[in-house]
Amino acid sequence: MSSTFQTGARIFPCANCGEMIYSDSATCRFCKAPVDRNAAEASADNQKKVNNAVNMAKWIRNAAGAMWAFVGLGLVFGSVSLAAVACVFLIPVSLIYWQISFGGLKTADSDFAKTKRDRLIALLLWLPASFIQILITIARIVL
Repeated sequence: MSSTFQTGARIFPCANCGEMIYSDSATCRFCKAPVDRNAAEASADNQKKVNNAVNMAKWIRNAAGAMWAFVGLGLVFGSVSLAAVACVFLIPVSLIYWQISFGGLKTADSDFAKTKRDRLIALLLWLPASFIQILITIARIVL
């Protein structure tokens, strides 16, 4: 089912000037270079993958940050936070999935370049939070 706001056109970077344009354009609206329809569709497909990769990397980074809140809530309320326990497993699986799905993408997109930083931040947030959550869980089981 399609939306009334959705068009068949997608965005991609112009091969000539690098500005984002619609795939159904005959010429670039910025530099007036002609647009090859087949190249535009292939580039739009790649741009969609790049956008998905950027969004997923940001989601993983945010989930790793939220994990600290879950660990803290578990400490404050004296119970194991199931969300924190889920994050112990979810974040590394997501990082591996990201690498398999998007690690081989080739693009000059500046946002895609930032995904390496986002994934590193996620890992650096996840490692100590996971260690703390595992210690908390073990302490609650033993005590």
